[in-house]
Amino acid sequence: MVAAGGVLMAVHAPARPEVVTVGGAVHWRGATYLVTALQGSRVHLLSQHADGEDAVVLLDTLHRSPGFRVLDAQDAPTPDDGRAPPPGPERRPLGGADLLEGLSEKARQEAGFWLDHVLEVHTGLPGFAAPGTPPRPCYDPERTTLRDRYAAKAAELRAAHHQVSAATVERKRLAWLEQGVWGLVDKRRVRGPSRHGRVDEQVVALLRKVHKRHEKKSIGTRSRLFELLRRACVRKFKKRAEKLMPSRATFYRLLDRLGIVCGKQAAARRGDGSFRPEPPFTLATATVPGEQVQIDTTSLDMLGLDETGRVVSLELTAAIDVVSRSILAAVIRPKSSGTRAGSSSRRHGGRATKAVDALFLLAEMCTPQPMRPHWSLRAGAKDSDLPYAQLVEADGRMEGAAARPVIIPETIVMDNGKVFAGRAFMDACAQLGISVRPAAAHSPTHKAIIERTFGSVKSLFSQFLPGYTGKDLTHRGKNVAGERLWRIDQINDFLQQWIALGWQQRPHSELRNPFLPSMPPRTPNQVFAAHIASSGYVPLSLSGEDRLRLLPTAWVQVTDKGIRLNNRTYDSRALNGYRNARSGWPGKGQRWPVRYHPHQPEKVWLQDHRNNAWAEADFVYQRLIGDAWSEHVWEQATAAHLEKGGHTRDETAIARLVRSLLERAGRGPSRTAAPQPAPAERGMHVGPTPVHDPYRGIPAPAYHSVASLPVMDVDPRQLCAATVHPPLPGKPSGAPHPGDGHGRSSVDQS
Repeated sequence: MVAAGGVLMAVHAPARPEVVTVGGAVHWRGATYLVTALQGSRVHLLSQHADGEDAVVLLDTLHRSPGFRVLDAQDAPTPDDGRAPPPGPERRPLGGADLLEGLSEKARQEAGFWLDHVLEVHTGLPGFAAPGTPPRPCYDPERTTLRDRYAAKAAELRAAHHQVSAATVERKRLAWLEQGVWGLVDKRRVRGPSRHGRVDEQVVALLRKVHKRHEKKSIGTRSRLFELLRRACVRKFKKRAEKLMPSRATFYRLLDRLGIVCGKQAAARRGDGSFRPEPPFTLATATVPGEQVQIDTTSLDMLGLDETGRVVSLELTAAIDVVSRSILAAVIRPKSSGTRAGSSSRRHGGRATKAVDALFLLAEMCTPQPMRPHWSLRAGAKDSDLPYAQLVEADGRMEGAAARPVIIPETIVMDNGKVFAGRAFMDACAQLGISVRPAAAHSPTHKAIIERTFGSVKSLFSQFLPGYTGKDLTHRGKNVAGERLWRIDQINDFLQQWIALGWQQRPHSELRNPFLPSMPPRTPNQVFAAHIASSGYVPLSLSGEDRLRLLPTAWVQVTDKGIRLNNRTYDSRALNGYRNARSGWPGKGQRWPVRYHPHQPEKVWLQDHRNNAWAEADFVYQRLIGDAWSEHVWEQATAAHLEKGGHTRDETAIARLVRSLLERAGRGPSRTAAPQPAPAERGMHVGPTPVHDPYRGIPAPAYHSVASLPVMDVDPRQLCAATVHPPLPGKPSGAPHPGDGHGRSSVDQS
């Protein structure tokens, strides 16, 4: 407390860190110690209690100890011998001299000017005074108060032509006590321009809101965003909108300051780095094959023909081993939107990768890929870098298999899509003893290896086949759909052969020996063989029952008509013991677990958990189809039937449509019927308005087909002989009428 002009003023010391000095007192571990020496990083502490013990502790450990603090001089205890501790060095307030380096020369000179005057007011001596110099009488702290020194300094500066008041000197001193040298800097010299300039903050907040609302919609230009902001200002500010709304040039500068991009810049940001996480990135590491397997789905950038002969886009679902970079399994599926009968009905005829495809992927990982007769012999495992003899000895299924390793995953890193996040995929992984770890949302780097592998598949495989569309419209050809496209089963066959021949036996740049970096990169099969030599190979054989358990499950009731599943009826004599019976599952009532195969929907299998038995049922109208079909074909037939006004329960009509679709796809496109050209679009009519033809639409008469009238063999005059005419005026009723047969006219008589 300092008395200034009869008023008590509280002077707060500037904040300073906990500095341990020789002779100072510290509080440590609930006791008080005196710092007697500092030797390197060690502090010698002298206990201030009679029964206490001295200590030597590291300075870093002392600062990190809970409850540690440096005691002030008035809190420091007096030693037991009554001697006062030696006075420590005077603690100066912390300055901000390093912050001054970023200022202009004029700002630094101004801060130095005020520092000398503030020091003279606070201590009585300016900063440049030599040691031992006595203070001037008007600034002597022992003779004057702070209020007097404030007034004296203000008068001195005014005499030097500086318009300064005593309040300004007081404010500068208090700022120096609180912030050090940085408190003496005029903050107007360090104040940067506002991010939004002179635009009202309410308009800026409204702009951010409008931009966020349209951020995920189709990308527009800056002019569209300007118009949207203008409309929002009119709705919110009413009459003040015209005054608050910035000009178009100011608005464009505001977008640059706020970092809001539109047009091509927004498209580039959305396409290239919208889901790019912040660095640093953590690389996926594994030590043995199968320790980590990454699985994902992507577009194959290709067009193909589905089972019904339609042109559809293709999707690829694949799994890759992190250690050996081996593609363990890959599945190609068509992708189409389908149709709806109504706004509230579900979509029919659509197709995309489903959860059952992920289940098939698991089954393919555990099963060797068999060689096909038309494949190249180089694609076989016998003549590849795989340890063929050892693999055949451990697993007989490897005999005659393709050059693709069989690796049982321990951990699967999957995408968060509904294909892999479903219950069926999770249950199948739990059945096989595989742990599942979902990747972080919108973080491609968590499964970067499978993402990069997809790019390699597109560049090494997709672009060499007809129907390649490229990654976007700018890379797409003009008539891709009109090319001679392959069927999906054929493309899948090409892919499986390419994996065994073009990927597994191709050197990979990431597969190098860390101990011999000068060696060329290895192939995935070579790396797998090296790991098998050290860790061994244990095959996993799936029985028929195991494969049934990998299929998706539907809980349905068995009625007198059988099982109703996906608008189809299945029945057999094996279901007689389950009709209208309770399944025994908690909360299921009369519903039983039924396994179905979407690509082989001719049969379903009912699971009886009581005796671990399976009851097989067939589609009741399979005889109407008489050929292999899939769920996708059934959905397309259902969509065509609904467009004609039918119902989903017309199983016979839908089954006949399925057969007609398969037959039409088997025949291929018609070679006789010429395609009808599309009508030319000629725009609006130019010239005089055409005159309406009243005979338009009436066919021209065929004169050569008109027959002549028949010839009458009776005199036409005798046709009216029996006709009675009224008497002519001026003649009696009995008089003969001219031309009536009783009399003749003058013409007849002549």
